[in-house]
Amino acid sequence: MIRPLAPADVPALAAGLAELPLLARYGRSAARLEAALTAALGRGERLLVAEEAGAVVGLAWFLTSGTLALGGYLRLIAVLGPDQRRGVGAALLSAYEAETVKVSGHAFLLVSASNAGAQRFYLRHGYSRVGTLPGLVLPDEDEVMYWKRLA
Repeated sequence: MIRPLAPADVPALAAGLAELPLLARYGRSAARLEAALTAALGRGERLLVAEEAGAVVGLAWFLTSGTLALGGYLRLIAVLGPDQRRGVGAALLSAYEAETVKVSGHAFLLVSASNAGAQRFYLRHGYSRVGTLPGLVLPDEDEVMYWKRLA
């Protein structure tokens, strides 16, 4: 089930996300993630979670408009380790697109250049690679921008 993130979900979700190797590489500790998610809730940003058997197993964090004055931006999509490769990410991506298309005709996201699996995932879901931003977040890691026309 996909539903909005509730404040009570934040501590456990942040702890689970912090265990993911990619988020650890970007220096996202459980405490930093908890603070960032709580702040995002306070700003009214969109945060959807995938829940299975009463446990949160994934997150989509996004804005539905504003990117290049054209579309939404998927800030983070993540599925907790044991629940990866079971369709949770695809469900969260679909939910992001469904919410974004209500106000924007385009979807944008960034992927670490070293994350070949994520790049294949987005290509399979109709996204096009449109450019590279060298050292945007980490000096030794390029970010690759992907785009999809929604409407």
